[in-house]
Amino acid sequence: MRAEAEAEPGADGGGIPTAPDADTDPGADSGAEPGTGTDRDTGTRTDAATAEDASTGDGTGDGAGDGAGDRAAAEPRVARLTVVAAAVVVLLAVLVHAGMVFFHVAPKNAVNTEHKKVIDTYLFPELAQNWGVFAPNPLLTNSRVMARAEVRTADGKRATTLWVDMTAYDLRTLRGTLVPSMTMEQFRQGWNNYNRTHDRAGRPIGKLGLLTEQYLKRLTLARLRSVVGGNSVQRIQFRELTQAIQPPEWTGRKVSDVWKSRDFAWLPVTRNDLEGTVAGR
Repeated sequence: MRAEAEAEPGADGGGIPTAPDADTDPGADSGAEPGTGTDRDTGTRTDAATAEDASTGDGTGDGAGDGAGDRAAAEPRVARLTVVAAAVVVLLAVLVHAGMVFFHVAPKNAVNTEHKKVIDTYLFPELAQNWGVFAPNPLLTNSRVMARAEVRTADGKRATTLWVDMTAYDLRTLRGTLVPSMTMEQFRQGWNNYNRTHDRAGRPIGKLGLLTEQYLKRLTLARLRSVVGGNSVQRIQFRELTQAIQPPEWTGRKVSDVWKSRDFAWLPVTRNDLEGTVAGR
């Protein structure tokens, strides 16, 4: 009996387990994927994680593309905003300029009376206007302006030149010109500004009066060269001749047509005035 038990150990399933054969597939009964050595359940989880990583791209692929797209879409918006801002600035500048000019040439009212200093500062002297809205002021007189100079001769004596007609200079330039330029009426414009910016005694009113006086002196000195010669100009003087224009016959009114004369005070000539005549006429 003992010999039979030793001859068949483990025959009843209670013996020591033996090692599996080398030819046996260790994963045949465990559900492993062939050739991977990975549990089927584990492999399923790994594939899902890999798919998720591939879909997200860890934030470097599609994310960079989205950022570039946002920048490309933002550039047209920035350009449009820039154009709109520039248009608004230009529109405001035009409105301010138009408003300043309008209140300057408009009849006297509360706005241009209250803000006269601001309006004049903006317009003068480069943008000065000499016309009026709703109430034009036609000329009612003929006027001629003449000028003369006091010079120092080579021997140190003082002499006074003859009167020179400044208005005739402008008229000779304008006659025969179909499209006259404002530069052909420099003296007339300067004289009108001079009268507006000086009091009856000939004293300048503010900075504009000083600038107008300097401009008129330089222009006059340039036109007096022919009578001054090489002498040194010390001062100049103006004379205005005026004559009333007769009203239309249908009015039945008559006015005196006698020429009236008014002599202005002598104006001293400085070195700056003489230097300014180089480019004058």
